[in-house]
Amino acid sequence: MAVNEFMHPRNRYRQKPNFHLLVKQYPELNEVARVDLTGKVKLDYRNKRAVHLLSKCLLLRDFGLKLELPPNKLVPTLPLRLNYIHWLEDIGSVAQWQDKETVRGIDIGCGASCIYPLLAVVQSQQRWHMVAIEKAEDSLESAKANVIRNELQGCINVQSQKLEGNTILLDVLKDFPNERFDFCMCNPPFFDSNSNELKPHDRTGKRREPSNASTGSLEELCTEGGEVKFISQIIEESLQLKDRVSVYTTMIGHKSSYEKILRALKQASIHNITVSRFCQGNTTRWAVAWSFDAKLLLPLVPNSLTTGENNVSPGKKKAVGKPVSCRIFAASDMDSIQSVKKCILTKLQAIAIDVRAVVETSTTDEIILELSAQENTWSHQRRKRRAAQISPDGKEMPNGNGTQPKCYDQQNGPEYSNKRPRLEEEQYEISSKEKIHADDSYLRAALNIHRKEDGYYLALQYVAGNAGKDAVNQILQYLKNTIKATPSEITTDGGKQAAACTSAK
Repeated sequence: MAVNEFMHPRNRYRQKPNFHLLVKQYPELNEVARVDLTGKVKLDYRNKRAVHLLSKCLLLRDFGLKLELPPNKLVPTLPLRLNYIHWLEDIGSVAQWQDKETVRGIDIGCGASCIYPLLAVVQSQQRWHMVAIEKAEDSLESAKANVIRNELQGCINVQSQKLEGNTILLDVLKDFPNERFDFCMCNPPFFDSNSNELKPHDRTGKRREPSNASTGSLEELCTEGGEVKFISQIIEESLQLKDRVSVYTTMIGHKSSYEKILRALKQASIHNITVSRFCQGNTTRWAVAWSFDAKLLLPLVPNSLTTGENNVSPGKKKAVGKPVSCRIFAASDMDSIQSVKKCILTKLQAIAIDVRAVVETSTTDEIILELSAQENTWSHQRRKRRAAQISPDGKEMPNGNGTQPKCYDQQNGPEYSNKRPRLEEEQYEISSKEKIHADDSYLRAALNIHRKEDGYYLALQYVAGNAGKDAVNQILQYLKNTIKATPSEITTDGGKQAAACTSAK
């Protein structure tokens, strides 16, 4: 089943190229193109030469890149490669790479095409500078030639990975002792060289023949232990390198491998991660990124947070992930998403929760915020509001019916009753008073404000902190409880926001 609709939203190849125009522009495609009975020009993707020529022509037309490949080397399919680059851009929006003059990246196993570094440099208008590493000697020479052919030697440094070495990143980074890199990327060989087959195991016997020609040499397709062992080694080395690389990323070819890698990260106590899917044509790949930077919250990465298209399973119009969400306003309640944001900020700032915008533009229908709190300020808000309403002479009692509850202390109020607090309350009080490290919050969470046809939705996702995942449910409930505007209370335009945000006080 075609999964182009699940491709990254910025990927230009969501719409298939107009082959009729492309053949006119690049006549060499006539050798591999055919015209069907309706007059449409089509290419046979099972023909290796057709795939090779198409990639070369699209790279030249859309990116101004000239690419040559030796025989029997992996031909890069552009939609897949561009999905990876766009995902790295999304990660960069959270890591604030836009504020950096130069972004430094490493491509592990650049291959003969050196396609990822070339695309990264051109797509970023040469703001991204890449170190491309490759072990196979013939692929290394081809990669260097492609960089020189496109006059990008100043942005791409092609390095040989030691054939006798047993490391992936450790030895390479010894050549850059004083440098820190913003990211590394990897498209590892999918298959285990000890296995007899170069395709996923077909349990049903009904797997269709691949729609694209199989290209690539043995060393490009296979490695000892397959992709799981290869990526697991990157994880082990990242535990030594830590923040020498800000974000470690990799593509994964098989869903079973993806699940094993997530377990490996969990076993290594690496929890600052984000995941994605790369969908194109009839192919789906998976991706994982992790970081040891406490200030870089990877769960905030767009298209990985809530209902982004990369989180929707092909064939299922359903989001994955576990954020808690609800509709907070009807479409008629607010005049804009900015009004919703102001209202939410008012409520969060009232309970001393710090908020930082991560993704926001003036025309967006989605705003992503980072929340951080140093203690629990959101629990038992009803009890606190009622206690605050008690007059000094005690005429208005906290239970609202003119009588004092048994737990009421006439001198100090209900907060100082001799009655032993419930275990749940006691735990809140203890945990909220724990001393928090300067770089570690009691709670860090992502908040997504999203506009849909029927209203404005909030989604909260736990990122880190001692408060645990239950805290995001409590904060969402706090916001729902304190925003109780009804249509009769709402005025038009800017007045909507004011009424909605004051009605619950």
